[in-house]
Amino acid sequence: MPRKTFDRKAVALQWRRTKIIATLGPASDTPEMVAKLIDAGVDLFRINMSHGDQATHRKTVRHVRRAAKAAGRHVAILMDLCGPKIRVGNFESGSIQLKNGSTVVVTTRPVTGKPGLIPSQYKSLHKDVKPGERILLDDGNLALRVVAVKGKDVTCKVVEGGVLSNHKGMNLPNSKLSTSALTAKDRADVQLAVEADVDFVALSFVRHARDVQQLARYLKRLDSNIPIVSKIEHPDAVANIDDIMNESYGIMIARGDLGIELPAEKVPLIQRELIQKSRQLGIPVIVATQMLESMMTHSRPTRAEVTDVAGAAMLSADAAMLSGESAAGKYPLQAVQTMDRILREVERHQWQEGHFAIESIADRAQKFHFVRESMAHAAVQLTHDLEVEAIIVPTHTGTTARIMAAHRPLPPAVGVCSDIRVCRQMALHWGIVPVYEPKARGRNWRTICTHISKQCRLGESGHDVLLVSGFNDDPVKNEPVLKLMHL
Repeated sequence: MPRKTFDRKAVALQWRRTKIIATLGPASDTPEMVAKLIDAGVDLFRINMSHGDQATHRKTVRHVRRAAKAAGRHVAILMDLCGPKIRVGNFESGSIQLKNGSTVVVTTRPVTGKPGLIPSQYKSLHKDVKPGERILLDDGNLALRVVAVKGKDVTCKVVEGGVLSNHKGMNLPNSKLSTSALTAKDRADVQLAVEADVDFVALSFVRHARDVQQLARYLKRLDSNIPIVSKIEHPDAVANIDDIMNESYGIMIARGDLGIELPAEKVPLIQRELIQKSRQLGIPVIVATQMLESMMTHSRPTRAEVTDVAGAAMLSADAAMLSGESAAGKYPLQAVQTMDRILREVERHQWQEGHFAIESIADRAQKFHFVRESMAHAAVQLTHDLEVEAIIVPTHTGTTARIMAAHRPLPPAVGVCSDIRVCRQMALHWGIVPVYEPKARGRNWRTICTHISKQCRLGESGHDVLLVSGFNDDPVKNEPVLKLMHL
């Protein structure tokens, strides 16, 4: 049957490849707003456990599930654990003035702060810091240098002064922290995550692979295998990134704390390197923090913010995340709509150029990895050479979809699964359109591909799709299969 002519560009670009994550909060966690955000294109919602209570979070999960079902979309939920709170305490007048060159004492004693005295909520501060190390306050706007440690008092010199108010954040970029990344509060929140059946758990302040392993063991004790996303926001995490990635389902580049702990000018290059590494390992990578920060108070972003969001797409990140913009800002819906427009504009240009990513990600140093990635690359190249309309990816666990997504194929890729949880997890992966297909429909993949092509508006009879299956992280079970299906 001759190939029918149709608008290939419209078919290929009906879905956005780069996924959008929106944080829910007071500005957006109502059923009505959640539904609007899903309609605007949100693929995954983040629940920030640093704010709110468990009762509120339970309601939020219910709102998302109901709205996603009504919209006929597979929308995932990521529960972002609080991690160890490193903050200052309260001051007698609500704040103090720090003058450059002056001396101040930071203490872990249970006291109220006053001029010259800063209480720390981090009770191990005096054990972890050493003379010469820096203490950064209020998102790095204020800086102290440790002079001496005596008992629970840390004497410091003010390097960069200003006003310090109650509960402002504290960063220790040069210190080796003794506290665990998984706190008692986190454990209670993980129990809620399991109870609520969320799709991902994000671990804050990861520094070593053992932090991720600790959370994985705790999840196993709760008889859960919720995937773990490691937040990269500390210099130690960057130094240990390979080991951390090997233990993680995915990573989040949390540029806020990372830009405080490290010189800000290093963050863009770290972001680029981590996105490349993530693709090489076939794990999703999220770019987060201050992407459209000005939309907290303004209905339009700055040109620099537009460029930042576009840059994440051009670097081929799996997802871009909104934090305060959607959680507490004045314009949560407009922020999502703006991000959607920016990402679609970049992807339209990339599609016209004939590629979404240029770099090869096969690693010859590891034979199994090289063979597997070469096969995936061959599948993507085949879709280009044969001008197929779509890739259909049947998967039980999401592994084949994850590996194909890492190669950033030009045609749409539909992940087909009979497990609703896996469908939601695939919502995080670049370019994957999750479709639920009940087992009862059998294994006639020609019939299924025809059905999915019509359902997803991928083309009609006379068009070609590529069926890709059989990829696995276990070399013994890795048996890739490519089938060209003429519909």
